[in-house]
Amino acid sequence: MKIKKASLRVTAIILALVANTAFGETYELVFDSNCSSRGEKLEFSCKSEPSFSSQNTTIFLRDGAWFGLEGASRKVFPLGLIKKDENVVVFNYPVLYSGIATIVLIKKTGRFYMSEISYSDALKVQDATIEAGRFTVGK
Repeated sequence: MKIKKASLRVTAIILALVANTAFGETYELVFDSNCSSRGEKLEFSCKSEPSFSSQNTTIFLRDGAWFGLEGASRKVFPLGLIKKDENVVVFNYPVLYSGIATIVLIKKTGRFYMSEISYSDALKVQDATIEAGRFTVGK
């Protein structure tokens, strides 16, 4: 029994190491505040806490393509790289309705800002959300 547990532990460690090396750059995002507006006018209400829909997210590079991984749901989604330089990394990501969404990582401050502006024809409503937080860089 002890040998079986030890071999399971070794296997888990090897899998963890292989999984981490399979990714290129990684960014761990932790949301800490949000502002949102819904309706015809942009009248934002802000809270110094993540929105109920926000989760910790990991952004990673794999085989030349960028992806996001939502924390609790473990859903993977594609990201488009808009810009990357010594100061920022900017991504676009899928929006449920018509619209645009971006994530901006500010390298020198370790902060990120996510903005989403969308419109639902079915609901006849526009929505704007800005969320912020901090991120760490992994290897």
